[in-house]
Amino acid sequence: MRIPWNIESHLRDEQVATEVADDVYQLCSTMTNMYLIEDDDGLTLVDAGLPAQMELLESGLDRIGAEVADIKAVILTHVDPDHMGLAEPLRKEGIPVWVPEEGYETALEGGHNPQLGSFLLLWRPAFARFIRALMKAGLMNVEPIAEAHTFTDGQVLPVPGQPKVIQTPGHRKEHCSFWMEESRILFGSDALLTMDIMSGKAVDPEPVRGGNLMNYNKEQQMESARKLATLGQVTLLPGHVDPWEGDLGELYPPAESEPSASPGPSVRDEGSVASSEPKTEQAKVEQ
Repeated sequence: MRIPWNIESHLRDEQVATEVADDVYQLCSTMTNMYLIEDDDGLTLVDAGLPAQMELLESGLDRIGAEVADIKAVILTHVDPDHMGLAEPLRKEGIPVWVPEEGYETALEGGHNPQLGSFLLLWRPAFARFIRALMKAGLMNVEPIAEAHTFTDGQVLPVPGQPKVIQTPGHRKEHCSFWMEESRILFGSDALLTMDIMSGKAVDPEPVRGGNLMNYNKEQQMESARKLATLGQVTLLPGHVDPWEGDLGELYPPAESEPSASPGPSVRDEGSVASSEPKTEQAKVEQ
């Protein structure tokens, strides 16, 4: 078997506020994405990348005629350090940060530590290069988030774009995706990637490889993939490298033997509106 020695060059391209859908912009460097949603109320930053990506964010804002003050919220799909690097610096500028309820305590601690098992995968050159690039961009120097709002499955966030939360555990226990039904935009983050991080090759959307060495629960990863597949035709915006358009249902049909128990909430259910009060403030009131 030939072992790839590098990551496909087009997957390493930088994107500076590239419009990937109407009023949605991709910011990508170090193969790691952030996205800006724009509407009449301002901007939402989806995922907060790595500490070294502040210059990328500022360049992207300048390209669309905006500035940091126009960002009204930062929303995180999960609290891995490569997706929360700018969250605390932006919070210090007065921008509210939102995190999944189950990831709140971890966010206060600076995000997940690397899973020890993942080090067993560093014999793969492409994966080792990917991790090295993340580390050079500040992976190990992410500031803990001092204060955050929280959300849960099915809620509609009161932020520009009003994305709906879809709980998609597997890569991480708290992982969520964001869905904008009218435009059929799915911010899938690390629920579905378009790059095999082990080989450095472009792929159709798939869960992060590496099994339970890299992920919280590989069975939940597939369950979440099938859950997202019920959305059908989407523009998928992953947490790393290239967006994708197509019918997820063709990639992840329902399992042949579905459990007879009543299903959980459908991703098509009407969502409730999340509270805009930071959880840390709620805790102070309760004391």
